[in-house]
Amino acid sequence: MATIMKDAEPFAFDGGDVGVLVLHGFTGSTQSMRYLGEGLHRRFGFTVSAPCLPGHGTSPDDMETTSYLDWLGAAQKALQDLTAQKRKVFVTGLSMGGVLTLNLAARFPALVSGIVPISAPAGVLPEAIAEVISMGQAPTRIPGIGSDIKAPGIKELAYEETPVACLRQLYVLVAATTDLLHKIACPTLVIHSREDHLVSMANAKRIAASVSSDDVRLLWLNNSYHVSTLDNDKDLILQRAGDFFTELARS
Repeated sequence: MATIMKDAEPFAFDGGDVGVLVLHGFTGSTQSMRYLGEGLHRRFGFTVSAPCLPGHGTSPDDMETTSYLDWLGAAQKALQDLTAQKRKVFVTGLSMGGVLTLNLAARFPALVSGIVPISAPAGVLPEAIAEVISMGQAPTRIPGIGSDIKAPGIKELAYEETPVACLRQLYVLVAATTDLLHKIACPTLVIHSREDHLVSMANAKRIAASVSSDDVRLLWLNNSYHVSTLDNDKDLILQRAGDFFTELARS
């Protein structure tokens, strides 16, 4: 088993009878979600579970041995474990974690009571990434895509290299999940930065327009880039997500 890097370990906090599953992004780690996860527990009293997805928080070599089915399977297991213990469960995730959030809500409507996808792609990929995916003779690695953060001095714990094979797996996951958006009926709060260099605002608009929920909200961030859970708007994300989940837990 590959060694998990410091600060990339899975974390969990036991709180009340309502749980929140927290999912990190592609090539990233739980480090990007710890501030949000800890805040949801300490400030709002939720039980929080944040798994480290297979192939993440270790090395690009380890990641190359995994596929989207491994990432989705781990998220699904974490959801089922949490729902076995709690009265209600909500899900939130950053970037690919947001895609997994949407996927779980579409496929397990009886288990997911509300979602907050953050910076989640929904089929509108950056041209540079789309070009690499479509290349017949693409390199096996490209430079890392982590740490798109506006706040100075803040760094995401993410790989310095991105395995192209896994990038293609991400594309499959995004495409498959985008096709499922119409099945999402639970309350949904979509959070996205106006200036995101990896996932454009068009993705958030597509999510909000495609889900079938009667309760769809959209929060635009004005002072963050892609990894907004570590950026200048992290407190706003925590407050709005916490208030949203609290409101749903009482209903």
